[in-house]
Amino acid sequence: MNKQIANKYFETTDYTRFKKTRGNRPIDQAHVLQLKKLISEKDLLDPIRVNKSMEVIDGQHTLEARKQLDLKVPYIIMDSDDILDVARLNTGRKNWSMNDYLNQHCARNKMDYKICRQKMQQFGMNVAEVVVLLLKQYSLWSRISSDFKTGRFTIPAGGIEHCDRIGAQLMQLKKYFYGMESSKNKRFKRSMVMSYVIADKHPKFEFKRFLQACKSKSAWFLTGTSTSDYVAIIERIYNAGLTPSRKINLVEFHKSKEYQD
Repeated sequence: MNKQIANKYFETTDYTRFKKTRGNRPIDQAHVLQLKKLISEKDLLDPIRVNKSMEVIDGQHTLEARKQLDLKVPYIIMDSDDILDVARLNTGRKNWSMNDYLNQHCARNKMDYKICRQKMQQFGMNVAEVVVLLLKQYSLWSRISSDFKTGRFTIPAGGIEHCDRIGAQLMQLKKYFYGMESSKNKRFKRSMVMSYVIADKHPKFEFKRFLQACKSKSAWFLTGTSTSDYVAIIERIYNAGLTPSRKINLVEFHKSKEYQD
């Protein structure tokens, strides 16, 4: 026998009925924009959750997205009047990782995702770094992440070759990257991969020169923790012993975002 549950499901276009919950996160408009795009493509009518006072416990970004799209809002009234229920809901929820999405789309025989997984294994990188390399980009933008999660990841012309070239170079440099591998999963740090991608985009950067310089200067990598740190370290190692005309200003190249051109 089915048992009636206490929570009730409703729909409304009267957005004034909903109240903001004290202690909830500020609205992230970029996330709202992403939700609007997803809802416009296919509306799954995912309900938000409110308490008995119509305060939004879960789904404030969905509410804002549906409001901007002038759509009805499905909602569930929960038997709750405790402000800590917002934290309890999010603590008890395990969001999918990029690996979870990768495995899902590989199971659907999506070839671009299978290539991504093969390159991860080949070069010892995490999914985010390989996606960036396959797309010939320099960071994992929110749009790229959204496309990857929703099955729209497509490798462009030259993407595999680009990934193979950078991946092969990183594998040659690997033995010089003290502390660059995680002792847990033996994968490159994202900050190092991203800093090398930026260096590779510099018009005067030569891999052979950098590889040679690393043989005696690689201990300098020990002081790095962030992408900016590693950009500066790569510049320092690369320029060691060079005449002024052959040196590169990688730090300024990074700060000015010239690599995005």
